[in-house]
Amino acid sequence: MRARDWEYFEIDGTSYMVIANYRDVIAYAVDSKIYRWTGTSFTEFQSIPTMGAVDWEHFEIDGTHYIAVANSFDGASGGVDSKIYHWTGNSFVESQ
Repeated sequence: MRARDWEYFEIDGTSYMVIANYRDVIAYAVDSKIYRWTGTSFTEFQSIPTMGAVDWEHFEIDGTHYIAVANSFDGASGGVDSKIYHWTGNSFVESQ
């Protein structure tokens, strides 16, 4: 994987880090990973499908946590949609 960015954030005292994976040796359609701190190390928590991801941002609105990914390339075009995910209390799900 070729990572382009990482974002650290906390939700209810738990530490997370999300990694923007740009591509692997074959394709730009690769999962980016969210890791959760266990007290001794970060372990994989969730995979999110991305297309040439270059950046992640965490933000909070009215107590709801969001992460947004900047997708940039699908192997043929730069016209790919970026995505926003919201925290359900157990995982992130796509919002828009």
